Amino acid sequence: MAWKESPTAWRTTPRPLGWKALRAQALERDGGQCTWTDGGVRCTEPGTDCDHIGNPDDHSLDNLRMLCGPHHRKRTALQARAARGPQPSRRRPAEQHPGLIR
Repeated sequence: MAWKESPTAWRTTPRPLGWKALRAQALERDGGQCTWTDGGVRCTEPGTDCDHIGNPDDHSLDNLRMLCGPHHRKRTALQARAARGPQPSRRRPAEQHPGLIR
């Protein structure tokens, strides 16, 4: 018997009742287009993923926007990097020359 995971099992916050209607409203409001802007230029790809702008527990329409798949993955990666905090340098410190006097 194959194990089957629910499509929302990984989510930290469950989607509310009426999620499909909220998503449809956000899709209509955003014109079915990705809302990601880079240098003031809006992405022209279709909006396929509904993204929470702020708090993931806030499912209000003002906190939702449509993103294309690549921009949603980019945003998620940026959020994950910020959550991890600063990482230690992977470079070895430069060694002082033994003949230098300081």
